[in-house]
Amino acid sequence: MIFISSCNNHDEHKHIPTTKVSDLDGLVQPSNQTVFSEVKTISPIEKTISPKITATGEITYDPQLLNNISARYSGRIEKLYVRFNFETVTKGERIMDIYSPEILTEQQNFIFLLNNSANDISLINSSKQKLHLLGLTDEQLKQLETKKQPINPLPVYSSYSGHIHDIGINNGVSTSSSGSSMNEGMNGSSSNSSSTTQIENLPSSQTSALSIKEGMYLESGQPVFAVYNTNQVWGVLNIFPQDAALIKVGDKVSITAETNPANIISSTISYIEPVAGQNASAIKARVYLQNAENLHLKIGTLLSAKITSTELNGMWLPRSAVVNLGQKQIVFLKTENHFVTKSIQTGTVTDSLIQIISGINSDEQVAVNAQFMVDSESFIKATNGE
Repeated sequence: MIFISSCNNHDEHKHIPTTKVSDLDGLVQPSNQTVFSEVKTISPIEKTISPKITATGEITYDPQLLNNISARYSGRIEKLYVRFNFETVTKGERIMDIYSPEILTEQQNFIFLLNNSANDISLINSSKQKLHLLGLTDEQLKQLETKKQPINPLPVYSSYSGHIHDIGINNGVSTSSSGSSMNEGMNGSSSNSSSTTQIENLPSSQTSALSIKEGMYLESGQPVFAVYNTNQVWGVLNIFPQDAALIKVGDKVSITAETNPANIISSTISYIEPVAGQNASAIKARVYLQNAENLHLKIGTLLSAKITSTELNGMWLPRSAVVNLGQKQIVFLKTENHFVTKSIQTGTVTDSLIQIISGINSDEQVAVNAQFMVDSESFIKATNGE
């Protein structure tokens, strides 16, 4: 006996069509080129930006404001009124007394002529001119002519205001005693420091005793002191190599000193060194700062700065959207229901944006956070879209 049964639900026996092979193309892509994910996307934006570049630095001396005090006559130091490097002196301040037999003898000759040859104006003027060349000031010559008493020992006054330092000793600036230094008076004369002084040779901030002592003899033309004026100082900023192309002379800078963080100093870039210094990884940019009384910019003070660069026009993406593989940069380009890696060419990089030169168009979409798409153990293979 045969039993036959049937079902009234014919829908269950309908033929279900098979998925087309072409719809699986995305699923069979190499795993190091394709990612399936639902993440936020963004398109490159065409706009003009003014990059803000951060930098650090410090306050240092302006070597153009270095003034040397050199001896123009031989003599013995009878008394010193300054004792330490970095001691502050003001213009007109007495810094030492010198006993010079040569000047004392010439003063006595001048007084003798005044008393015995008053009518010989030519001879008196010749003696007076010699005393002037030996270092006596016009005021001292007038005193000598009026009182007719030798000035001994001879006081020496500073012609400059600033910090005083030894010459060539205790981190002072070495200066040749020939040439322009020989022509500088004991009472001071400006030196051409731009040709003889380098920024690396500026004195440190460590206070030490002067090596020059009372009783020492000075030779004619011997450099004695260097006086650094701090009314204007340099702010030397360290610019990272990747930011060096973004700045130029004249760019605006906002500077904050660690000693007075509430006060923002506005200035401009005055000079950019063409190459990095020895054993240095940063380019140095120089800013001239007027050291006003309210700023209190001490030498060695650390600085933080924000530089406003020139406006740049281009196509930009967030830096998070680009993965740097060393020799190339890639993005994750969205195509229908998955992402594929795409090699691109980039340009300027700012704190948050990166310029896109080529590789994608403004109407294409890429993953906002490219690093999120990368597995820590994955090897990314970029495609050129060719």
